[in-house]
Amino acid sequence: MTQLAPHIFDLLYQQGVRHAFGIPGDFALTLFDALAESKIEPVVMTHEPCVGFAADAYSRMRGLGLAVVTYSVGGLNMANAVAGAYAEKSPLIILSGSPGVRERQERDLLHHKVKTFDTQRRVYEELTLYAETLDDPATADAKIHRAIDYAMTFKRPVYLEIPRDMVYAEIEEAKHQPLPLKRTIPEALEDAIAETVEMLQNARSPVMLACAEVHRFGLQEKVVALAEKLGIPVCSTMLGKSTFPEGHPQYAGVYNGEAGDPYARNLVEESDCLLMLGVFMTDINLGMFTAHLNPAKSIYATSERIAIAHHEYPNILFEDFVNTLCDRADLPHRDPSHLIQMQPRVAPSYGRISMSGLLWELNQFIDSNTLLVADVGDSLFAADDIRMQAGTSFLCPAFYASMGFGIPGTIGAQIADPFRRAIALVGDGAFQMTGMELLTAKRLGLNPIVIVVNNGSFTSLRSMAHEDSSFVKIPTLDYAQLAKVLGGRGFVVETGEQLHQALQDAYECETFSLLDVRLLPEDVSPALQQLSELFAKTLKG
Repeated sequence: MTQLAPHIFDLLYQQGVRHAFGIPGDFALTLFDALAESKIEPVVMTHEPCVGFAADAYSRMRGLGLAVVTYSVGGLNMANAVAGAYAEKSPLIILSGSPGVRERQERDLLHHKVKTFDTQRRVYEELTLYAETLDDPATADAKIHRAIDYAMTFKRPVYLEIPRDMVYAEIEEAKHQPLPLKRTIPEALEDAIAETVEMLQNARSPVMLACAEVHRFGLQEKVVALAEKLGIPVCSTMLGKSTFPEGHPQYAGVYNGEAGDPYARNLVEESDCLLMLGVFMTDINLGMFTAHLNPAKSIYATSERIAIAHHEYPNILFEDFVNTLCDRADLPHRDPSHLIQMQPRVAPSYGRISMSGLLWELNQFIDSNTLLVADVGDSLFAADDIRMQAGTSFLCPAFYASMGFGIPGTIGAQIADPFRRAIALVGDGAFQMTGMELLTAKRLGLNPIVIVVNNGSFTSLRSMAHEDSSFVKIPTLDYAQLAKVLGGRGFVVETGEQLHQALQDAYECETFSLLDVRLLPEDVSPALQQLSELFAKTLKG
């Protein structure tokens, strides 16, 4: 016999979870007591959406994240962030306190209740891969193991609701039954690898396109080794940016259809053998679906589908495909010395700061010990032209695209990897949603560098044919002064020279720094300019 909540925290600690992001509430106080007694450190945030974003970012860095909240007002408040984690395959454990089993039987109208006592769980059934209430000591352990297995195997969030009179309940430890998962059929794997090798051997211009699943399944080193064996150029998608280290001589840039860099676009679309690994085929990832990819010349491998040219191989695990392909001795090798590395479409600002100048300075500043978290808007699209030096050093919500990810995501990322300096690139609109979370950064002694693109508007919406609309304009404030009020250091940036100096000064700060970069509303990144033109055509069409 073992106690329910302590048992969960012990299992998660064994899986590498060292921090739990959350906000306590009365239905979760006993659960937080158990958390405080465990080996996992609680990180209390200011708002539940930030809890979800921070835990999501932590999960992307370390392989599993944990969020702990209270019933309804906490759990439902966090729903949007969990939806993003589901969409982008981030393995996240959500633990929610709730009314006790006996309370539910004796009292019908308890505070935080919505429609029924099961409302929150039913909502989370739509947002997670697995959602259960642990209200029976006889079945609790099996449900706990099943939830962790689902999260780790499928890289999706799972939800466990714990009634407050069950937190320390004695539960029966069940024999762990592995999930009835898809297994690799050796003969199918052999056939798929043979067809892949043949395509690579016959190709004149093979290219690799890497995306987020390479990171989610811990295959970064294998993919780098595979690229080096083949000697071919490598591009990434926006969601998979930094999955492949961007300082590598074979890295050619972000592919984003007609919205992306023309060199990367031509390289990918003119390839006669495109090896796509873990790619999310989404609109933002593919330049509003302007990608021109020929399935007949593609090898498409993800956790959900293996397709080589027009042949489907349903009984192969993604990781088995990548590992086996990398280990093949008969892979063709090309001389990579002629390859052209990523060439950012930016230039320094002499005088008034521009978006191009901001990106140029960032490229000079970023090194292999830098993490960058981009929020949604031009901060996201601009990252096409930012060169990250190391692998797994860039995070963004490029599929679900929820504003507000940047600041809490930076906190989660820096806690997950305290040995690298974290930078948040965030628009003023997104900052106004979750920027108060810098109070948490101050309290925890974190020192991220926050760059606020301050132009008084929702820039990406303004650029998409709504430049004269009042609803894309937002209030402005002195963000540098706000940083001082919150306990950090603030810098007003209006010129390229000021930005250069502010980055150097911020690097020396032991607390968080906020760079208030004041741009004109019409000044956007090269990627957003192209994407806006494409989106305008879509609206008109």
